[in-house]
Amino acid sequence: MDTNLQHPPVALTTESSQTGSSETNNGAAGVPLKEDTDLVEQRPINTPESSQPQRSWKSIWAGFKLHYDMPSQMVILFLLGLFGALGHHLYYQGLHGQEVQDTEWPVRFGTALSFFVKICLVGSVEIAYKQQAWLIVKTRTFKISTLDVIFSVCSSPFGFAHPEFLFEAFIAAVIAGLVWILPLCAIASPSTLTIQDGDRIRTTTCNVSMIDFTRENGFGLDSDDQDRAGMSYWDTYGSPGAREDGIYTYASPSSELRRIFQLSTLTYTGPISPSTPCPSAKACTYPLNLSTPVYHCEQRQEFGGENPLGYNKSQLVPTGPVSYASYSSVNEDIGGKPFAWKNMTPSTQELGVFTEIPTLWVGWVTKSSGYHSSIAECTLYDAITTYNVTFFGSNQAAMHQTAISLVNPLLPNGSSKAPWEEDYQQFSAYHAAAYMFRSFLSGNITSDPLAGFIDRTDLIQTNLFDNANGYFLYDDLPEALGELFQHFWLSTISDSRLHSQINRSALCDITESVLLWQYNPFWLALSYLVAIGLTIVVVLIGSYCFYKNGYSMDITFSTFVATSRSPDLDKLVEGHYLGHHPKSRDILDAKLKFGELVTPSDQLPLRERRAAFAFPNNVKRINSSKEFLSKNE
Repeated sequence: MDTNLQHPPVALTTESSQTGSSETNNGAAGVPLKEDTDLVEQRPINTPESSQPQRSWKSIWAGFKLHYDMPSQMVILFLLGLFGALGHHLYYQGLHGQEVQDTEWPVRFGTALSFFVKICLVGSVEIAYKQQAWLIVKTRTFKISTLDVIFSVCSSPFGFAHPEFLFEAFIAAVIAGLVWILPLCAIASPSTLTIQDGDRIRTTTCNVSMIDFTRENGFGLDSDDQDRAGMSYWDTYGSPGAREDGIYTYASPSSELRRIFQLSTLTYTGPISPSTPCPSAKACTYPLNLSTPVYHCEQRQEFGGENPLGYNKSQLVPTGPVSYASYSSVNEDIGGKPFAWKNMTPSTQELGVFTEIPTLWVGWVTKSSGYHSSIAECTLYDAITTYNVTFFGSNQAAMHQTAISLVNPLLPNGSSKAPWEEDYQQFSAYHAAAYMFRSFLSGNITSDPLAGFIDRTDLIQTNLFDNANGYFLYDDLPEALGELFQHFWLSTISDSRLHSQINRSALCDITESVLLWQYNPFWLALSYLVAIGLTIVVVLIGSYCFYKNGYSMDITFSTFVATSRSPDLDKLVEGHYLGHHPKSRDILDAKLKFGELVTPSDQLPLRERRAAFAFPNNVKRINSSKEFLSKNE
């Protein structure tokens, strides 16, 4: 130690200042006094505050780093971890439901985000732990072996096996434990983003099967498309009952129309499906607009029309034996021609002219909580019906009706349809289909004590009846019959042997099987919320430790150089200057405390007072770190 510091010149300086200039000019003591005067000039004690030089920006920056550098790092790391976790969630949320383009890098990037969050939170906790560690070593006495654990447990988990560390530094042990536990939040990251089978819908143009009944007009024996059939047969010049002028007149439904009618009405699975326009798609949906006749029914109190068998409501169950009855309001021959045409000669101008379309009369009985009898008259209307046609794979799953718009009766009262009109053949096709439908429904079902019921109608072949008693399964029979009639029109779309069947372009929504990202945020949110919540608690503890310490502390080499230079330690480590492992028990069991060194020389200059690890009796508590630091600047 410097000789001048062992014999401080403070007293000399003071005495010199009191004796005046005469002593200063003493020749015998001139040189020493000159040195003392210089020393006094280097260490002014009572210099007024106004005369001290202003602090430079470097000293201000050093003071800021001393008090706020590490607390700022702790808070910044925590905020980075918090926003990293939020960004991780938002990134996965953005991927949710998206088609998988790359199966590897999104997961890798998510894992990188998870590790970034882990690094930031652990870094914040470690800074808080360091401040807690320095706070407890200033307030308590520990063995050197325990101090080893306190300053190394964040890098070696074996320190948790040290009893004194766990019980004497419990809060520090808990915080250090979080350093090892928080990385587990990265485990939940890969499991929250998975790949699942999904569907992608895109709109494209498809070649769909359609029906265009206007193609019936002008189709005859001289047409090019003779390998396909029309919907009705016609009487031509030279055939029995034909007009002499050679104009076509309606004769009967065509055999092709009868075939498709039988197939559609007797199937239990709905209309016959056309081929899918999207063979390679998982599902294919397109809109379909049909301009076809439909039956519009209205409730009646009693049967009407020509009523060939004289039905009346009293014959319906329970007052009568009839549970179902149907007929046409006008009698027709076997092909659907009005009986009035039979009395006309080929030269008669009215031959082939339709003056009315028969209405459909239906009476039925339903039995649920009791017997309910109803009567309805159904009129044939022009209508536009809209469907959504959906195929799943190569099978038609549904033709869902979305809207129906009635235009007007197919043949309004007082109107007629003559063979020379342009749309006569189209009208005849509609009439042929309606005639087959009325014929299919005609007849009755009567109750029988022995057989249960006796049927005299082809309608019994459908699934509209209860096979046990012959009653209808639906309270609204007209709606069920209307749907059955529409199934026939839908079935014509699939009949490539009809001249009216065509293919047209339409917009299709194609559903394709793709791989989609599936994000389940529960485990990611749970792990992050727990990690962030614990980190908040630790940051608050670390902030308190910063406040109590009054300055920032680290566990770097330079920190231990500054805090381990005490005579006690010099004496303790004699023979162990290499710091080699293992150390003797004398060293490890020695108890130390960090504080201001207590020396006999309390008269030492303030700058010479030091803080270090030493034996408990040789240190005292640092009451004010700010005062201690300011005195040693």
